[in-house]
Amino acid sequence: MNVLDKYVLRRFIINLLISIGAFVIIFLVVDLIENIDKFIDRDAEVSTVFYYYIYYIPYIINLTLPISMLLSCLFTLGSMSQHNEIVAQKSAGISLYRIFTPLFILAFLISIGAGLFSEFVVPWTNQERLDLYRYEIKKHPKNQGSKRNNIYLQDIANRKISIAFFNGKTNEAKKVSLQYFDGRQLVKRTDAQTMRWYENSWVLHDVIERVFEDTVVTTSKYDQLIQTDLKFKPENLLELQKKPEEMSYFELQTFIKEMTTIGAEVRKWIVELYLKISYPFANFIIILFGAPIAARKRRSGTAVGIGISLLICFVYFLFIRMGQVMGHQGTLEPWLGAWLGNIIFGTAGLYTLITSRK
Repeated sequence: MNVLDKYVLRRFIINLLISIGAFVIIFLVVDLIENIDKFIDRDAEVSTVFYYYIYYIPYIINLTLPISMLLSCLFTLGSMSQHNEIVAQKSAGISLYRIFTPLFILAFLISIGAGLFSEFVVPWTNQERLDLYRYEIKKHPKNQGSKRNNIYLQDIANRKISIAFFNGKTNEAKKVSLQYFDGRQLVKRTDAQTMRWYENSWVLHDVIERVFEDTVVTTSKYDQLIQTDLKFKPENLLELQKKPEEMSYFELQTFIKEMTTIGAEVRKWIVELYLKISYPFANFIIILFGAPIAARKRRSGTAVGIGISLLICFVYFLFIRMGQVMGHQGTLEPWLGAWLGNIIFGTAGLYTLITSRK
């Protein structure tokens, strides 16, 4: 690393920190303005609100880091271009590729760091923040809510349960499936249209029971079937399931395996799993795309540079969101839906870089 590399990196890092700080302040102020009436109405303590926003900061940083990277890139290289510093380096025989190299290396390292940050820090702080909002600010009990959809659980080693809908007020579940396994092999499945809690036991109604032995399937039907061995109660079904942003990569991966075992539709979660890898690399892709644009000499001022950055990021996140939705719907394969934005902008970035005047 020579003096010029250190010079470029120092300016880039300073601009990056300023951009991150600005986005954090903007997000916190906007969110506070939007929610301050809720905090006051619910008599939330100042310390609770303070910690709520402390836990919010890692999520904001993770969300806005690609935008901050692009802004920093445009400010750094744009300023150097305006002051003919890039022209001077080219005149000295330094190619555009060599000028960009330290930024590309730093962007790649930041992408890896962002991946680790989103794996070990963001899920924990997101869970703490949402728990504060649910239980300390909104004053919900731990087993909050009276209704839940798409519940999946395993109460004993060889039995897994899926429930389409549960009403906590009536203690009634709909579209229930109990699946029994011998190792990985499904040996029995009990499906019921409804399941209700009566006197410390669950009663299934309109039941179809299938027993699988080799290639033989034995089917039995019951109007009513009492299950006294189920290890969960109505309050257990009301416990909140973590959202994808509250889970790390490995937690979400384990959750997907469990859902796949009981035959649940897991496409949405698979897309979110791939996004946990693809999104951090947006920090590298956005620099690959933005650096050649930022290095072009133009007469426009800082405001135009900010506008270009925001427009690029808007289009980029539009492609990310579009790929995510198409992955959820099955229009695209889950991995392709998660990587769509990176593939399009990465290809465009390589083309721009190759066709730029060196």
